[in-house]
Amino acid sequence: MTDKTISNAELEVMRLLWREGRAMTLAELRGELLRTTKWNHSTIKTLVFRLRDKGVIAPLDKYGAAQYSPLVSEGEYIRAEVPTFLDRVFDGSAKKLAAALCENGELSESDIDELKAYFKVKGGGEND
Repeated sequence: MTDKTISNAELEVMRLLWREGRAMTLAELRGELLRTTKWNHSTIKTLVFRLRDKGVIAPLDKYGAAQYSPLVSEGEYIRAEVPTFLDRVFDGSAKKLAAALCENGELSESDIDELKAYFKVKGGGEND
């Protein structure tokens, strides 16, 4: 992924593109984002152009109207952001993150059971 940071507002544009799973024109992006945000037309255009300039989305010229498509998948973005988040908030400790999620009630018993099963598979099943 690009080494440039994506702002929270830019991330909303990316989420829309990932959710739609297709290239979208600026007009389509505006139409969707105007319904879900309080942004104006120029703000949305600025966000799209910033993402383009950062190399995170690319315009595909189709039928005279540029359609913007993500160059970074949601998974790639998450993989790139997790270490930064862990470092900034939890001193690099995934264990502290998991503990915070449990303590705050963010993980259900079912979630915890699924994670246990995942870790058994990932870790070879040596430990409970």
